[in-house]
Amino acid sequence: MQREDEWESRPNGYQRGREDHERIDNNIRSIKMKIPTFYGKNDPDVYLEWEREVELIFECHNYTEDKKVKLAAVQFKDYAIVWWDQVQAKKRRNGLRPIRTWEEMKELLRDRFVPPHYISELHQRLQRWTQGSKSVEDYHKAMEIAMIRASIEESVEATMARFHSGLNAKIANIVELHHYDTLNELVQMV
Repeated sequence: MQREDEWESRPNGYQRGREDHERIDNNIRSIKMKIPTFYGKNDPDVYLEWEREVELIFECHNYTEDKKVKLAAVQFKDYAIVWWDQVQAKKRRNGLRPIRTWEEMKELLRDRFVPPHYISELHQRLQRWTQGSKSVEDYHKAMEIAMIRASIEESVEATMARFHSGLNAKIANIVELHHYDTLNELVQMV
C-alpha cells in the first residue's frame, strides 16, 4: 500500500500520488529540442558554448553514442561541415574506424576549435580583468564565465579580491567602505 507522500512512477513519464489526481510530466524526452548550428568559426568561446548547449540536450535524451555523433554533425554548416567531411574521408582512406562516440567527437572538435593556448590566455586575461566601460553586472558575468571556462577554482575571498581589484577606481573606493561576506553580496552592493 502506498503512503500519501509516496509517488508512483508510470511508464508514460507521469507520476501520480495516491490522493493526487493532477498529472506531473517528468518526461523531458517528449520536449522537442534542436541541436544548435555550429559554423566552425575560430572562436573558442563560440565552440565551447555550442558544446555545452549540445551536452544539455544530450543529457535530456537517452541517445546512443552513434546517434549523438550524427545529430551533432547534422548541425555543422560552412567551414565546420567541410572540416568534418575531410576528417571522416581521411579516416576512411587510412582504414581507421569512424568516430563512434560523442566524447571522441568532442576531443576532435576541441583539438580543432580550441587552441592549446586558450586556457593559459584565459588565465592571463583574468589576471588583468577590469570593468572598463561594462556595467558591474556585465563585468561580473564576463569574469565568472571566463573563470568557469578556465576551470579556475579558488576561495571565495580570492574571487572577491579579483572582482574588487578590477572594478573602476571610483566604485572600488566606495566598496571599501562597506562590509560584505560573499561575492553575491559584493555584486549586489556595487
